[in-house]
Order: sequence, then structure tokens, then C-alpha cells
Amino acid sequence: MIIFGLFIVVLIGVIAYARGYRFNLQEGTVSSTGIISINSTPRGAKVYINEELKGATDTNLTLPFGQYDIEVKKEGYTSWKKHVTLKGEIVVSLNAVLFSKNPSLTPLTNIGVNSIFAVGNTDRIILISETEDVEQDGIYLFEPSTSPVSLFPPLKLLMLRSLVPSTIDFSAASFIYGPQYRQAIVSFPYIAQPKNSISYLVSLEDENIELFEVTNSAEDITAKWHEEKNKEMVKVIETLPKLFQPIATESFHIISVSPDEKRVMYLSKDDATLPLVLDPPLIGANQTKEQRDIKQGKLYIYDKKEDKNFLIPVEIALDKSVFTEAQKTVDQSSTAFDQTKSLIDDEISTTVLNSVRWYPTSDYIAIKKDDTISVLQYDGTNKETVYAGPFDQSFFGISPDWNLMVIINLNPQNNEYGDLYSVGIR
Repeated sequence: MIIFGLFIVVLIGVIAYARGYRFNLQEGTVSSTGIISINSTPRGAKVYINEELKGATDTNLTLPFGQYDIEVKKEGYTSWKKHVTLKGEIVVSLNAVLFSKNPSLTPLTNIGVNSIFAVGNTDRIILISETEDVEQDGIYLFEPSTSPVSLFPPLKLLMLRSLVPSTIDFSAASFIYGPQYRQAIVSFPYIAQPKNSISYLVSLEDENIELFEVTNSAEDITAKWHEEKNKEMVKVIETLPKLFQPIATESFHIISVSPDEKRVMYLSKDDATLPLVLDPPLIGANQTKEQRDIKQGKLYIYDKKEDKNFLIPVEIALDKSVFTEAQKTVDQSSTAFDQTKSLIDDEISTTVLNSVRWYPTSDYIAIKKDDTISVLQYDGTNKETVYAGPFDQSFFGISPDWNLMVIINLNPQNNEYGDLYSVGIR
């Protein structure tokens, strides 16, 4: 019996230790501990807990329950900070992304770029080149790659300038994209009559050898595309918790879904209060203060997995007239949506995406404001300016290799046009 009793005591002690309980010999007390797991990109960064060096990433630290200020540092990179409350028997996982303080520039094109457009929320880009080179001037599609390249990556020619009338303003083209971004309607204003334009239906998959004019039917095609996009947006809303779906239909302009599809970025089109779906919250969930009372015209990110809603600190320049009073589109006795209601607004989405874009990790977003580009976590914390050099402020993008893409003219005295550059911030 004594051996059995000792076995039980040892077993209880092992289980308690494994669950994070520690015995303090000096005070004669037993206290619970938790684990902070800290990873970083790049690895090998120093970890400070309450300003005391505790080691290097990637690491797991067992600490008593309490409040902790955590900082991750690496020479030549921005620092990363987070305040956490650690509870007994809980693992808090933190992933710090550090950015280079000295970004590098790598040219991606050498054709001379007059105009540039992001293709929706994708990382593809449309470039317009009109430099009086008959063989080269045209509209191109640029698809960034993570593969290393030694020379300029190839551009896909979509259409030559020589295919359209000389009387149009080629570089002032505008685009309306079809579902899944396989097609687009491109419209060119006339130089002498800019209020009038000519439109073509073009493929974004292949070169358009012959153009199909759709000036008179562009509105009908756009309406059909809008209907298809609306159905896709219904599917996005249906991935949200059921309690959220009526509010999302009435009060959200959904801008985009994160690359891992776990989070939704949206602009609030009226004031609303988001109900709690998970109460109490998930163990180990993000501890940053959230905002469940949403305000009109503000940008938010909702985490579907953790049921957390965060305000993004950015001002979106939109006329208040775009926000109309929401109409109920959900039958309270059914989960079926009225698919005739418009749930999308391409103009609003384009305006937001010109300033805010998802970082490929889904944990971060990039924000362009005036002449700077910053990166911050999806919960609005750890905002760092990663680029403040010269660039055409009408465009910025994020490539799959985590770098920025901007248009720069490094020699304006001898070169009239800029080109696409990669800004290395990793």
C-alpha cells in the first residue's frame, strides 16, 4: 500500500508539473504557470520579457501567471512588441514578423509604365505602356512569382496599342473585372471628347489578337457580372457565424478575405453591434482589445475562428453618400439570403484596396498613406513604416515573396516613365 500510495503521489506530481504547476521552495507554495511560445521571421531574434533578455526565437518560455511585456529584436530589423496576460495551464502562441530597416530595390519591368492597376484583391497587376514604341506599346499582365529570377520576369501581353484607334487616350484606360478575374471590360476615353469612350471585352488569360467591341452592351455585361459576384459574396457571408449573417448583409461592405480564408476585411456601412458568438472566448485567443460596436465608414477585420473584431487604424476617403440605409435581406425563420440584393460595391472595394492590402501571411496587412507604406498586424498592433522612399502614390502591391511592389522613376531627368520595382522589406 505504501508503494501504491507513493506511486499515486508521484503520478499526481508529474501530471501537475506537466500542466504547469510549480512548487516554490522559499515560499512553500504551489502556483500555476503557462507557456509563451514565441516564433519570429527571420529566426534568431532576441526575446525580452519585461525588458529582461530571455533567449532567442524560436522558443517556449514557462512563466508564472501574470502580465508580461514581450519584445522581439534583431539587429537591422524593426522590433515587435506585445502585452499578454498569461494564465495557468495556458499556451500563448506569438508570431513576430520583423522587417528590414534598409529596404532594397529590384526592377521588375523595363518597358516604361504610364498607368498601373491592381487586379482586384489578387497579386496580379495590369500595366499600360505607351512610349511611342509601336512594337512594344500595349496593355500587359504582370504575375509576380516567388521563384528567383536573374533578369526581368516575363510580362504577358494582353493587347497592343496598335489595335485601338489613335484618337483614344490609351493611358487613361479603366477596367471592370469579371468573376474570377478571367475577363475585363477595358474602356478608353476619346482625346477630343473625354466624356465619350469606346469599350472592349478582353481576356486576362491570353493575348487578344482581335478585339471585341462592347461599347453598347458594356452595361448589360457588367450587370451580369455583378449578379455573379453577388452570388459569390453570399457564399462568403454564409461562412460567417449564423448570428453574424443578418448584420453582415445589412452593415458590411466586404472588401476581401484573407489568403488563409480565416479573416474578413470589411467597411462598415452603418453603425451596429456585433453579437458574441464565443462566450467565453477560445483559450489562447488574441488578447488585443477588440471593437464590437462598429461605426459607419470604419475599416475592420473579423476573425471567424476566434470571434474577434478589430478596428484598423486607417481613414478611407469615401463620400458619405455611398453609405445607404441597410435593408433586411434575411428571413428570420430561414438562413436563405435574398440574392437579389447587392452585397458588393466595386468602387468601394477598389478605393479601399488602393490603400490597404493583405500581407501573404494573413496575420498582417499593408497600408499606404501619402508617401509611406506601413505593415501592421491584423489586430491593428505593431505598425511599422517599411518604406518611405520615392514611388508613384497611385499604386502599391504585395508580392507572394512578402515584398512590396511600387512604380518608381529613379532618373526623371532622362527618363519620362517609371517602372515596376520590388521593395525588399524582409
